This record gives sequence, C-alpha cells and structure tokens, in this order.
Amino acid sequence: MLLRAVTERPAAVSSTRIRVLIADDRTEFLRGLGVVLSTDERIEVVGLAENGEEAIARALELVPDVVLMDVRMPGVSGIEATRVISQLVPIAQIVMLTSSDEEDDLYDAIRGGASGYLLKETSIQQVARAIQAIAGGGSLITPSVAAKLLNEFQKVSNRGAEMLQYRVPRELEVLKLVAQGLSNRQIAQELSISENTANNHMRNIIEKLHRGAS
Repeated sequence: MLLRAVTERPAAVSSTRIRVLIADDRTEFLRGLGVVLSTDERIEVVGLAENGEEAIARALELVPDVVLMDVRMPGVSGIEATRVISQLVPIAQIVMLTSSDEEDDLYDAIRGGASGYLLKETSIQQVARAIQAIAGGGSLITPSVAAKLLNEFQKVSNRGAEMLQYRVPRELEVLKLVAQGLSNRQIAQELSISENTANNHMRNIIEKLHRGAS
C-alpha cells in the first residue's frame, strides 16, 4: 500500500493545546508520562505507542504536533520510526526522550529528523517546556547532548574544505554556551543577541544535521 505524506492536519482536528503522541516500549513509563503530561493545561496527550511500528501508524492517524520518541524499541526502532514519520508526517516535530546518551544514537536521531534530544533523567517540567519549544518551531537539547554535538562539529570542521559550511563561529559559540548549561535567554544576554536569534542558531545547527552531514 502506498502511503502519502500528511502535510496538514485534518479539518476535524482542532485544539488550542499542543497535541502530543508518546512512544516507549516500557508500558508503565509510557502511561505514567502520559498521565503527568496531561495535567499540563497546555498539552493534550492524544495517543500512546509501545513500539516504532505503532508510533508510525498512530502518527499517520492522529497527526500530532509533537512526538516524544524512545530510541531503542523492539522491532522498528525509535530512530527508524523517526525517519519514517519525518517523511510521512513532516508537520509533526519529534523529540527523542531516551536513556541512551551514546553519540551514535544522538547523531542518527537528529539526522533522521528529530528536532530535540532529551535524556529520561530530565524533569517533567523540562519535558513540558521542551514540548512547547519544539511546537513553537524551536530545537532543544540538554547540555550534555550539546557537549557531544560540539565535539562532532569540532571534528567536522577539521575534516577538509568540503566541510567548511559547518565553520559558523556564531553557531559554535551558541553550542558551547548550551553545553555549559545556559538557557537561550542567558545565551542571548551573553552574546548580545535576541532570544529569537539564539533559537534560530540552534535550529540552524539541527537543520544542518538533518541534511545528513557526517
């Protein structure tokens, strides 16, 4: 069966809240997170999925604003599901929420289309803020993840002239400050730029990785 990309939400779908789909193979964690996030008046948990294949099907059915996706699930992994959802439901923003801090998982997820990468040690309040940031068109990563991205950018910038597109001093400055634990607001103050500009720099970094550079 040929699947078409969903580029807009069905007319029947209307909500002033951010519609979220959560995918995780640990049932207790999945349901618990869904219950807690549902207490936030800005968030509506519209669906739960226990594996990557189910996440793809639910994303096509529900067309959520944001998908919280575990990395490692049996069968279709979260990273593979992210690739498919990014292609078939491009209006859904994907945030990886995982216990894996391995660099390969991070790079593969972001290259696959994820706009954020959070570790499960992240507080519920931070997860809720991440959902709001991603739904608003931003990109969000934790300081520890930013430090790994910084290492990758530094390695890439030394690989040759074909990689010079990554030598963007301001973007590297922003990434260094994220790795130090600064918020976008604090980064804006530190660099004497607007908070929106700081957000744009982070989005540019993520978009470059989406294009598949290695």
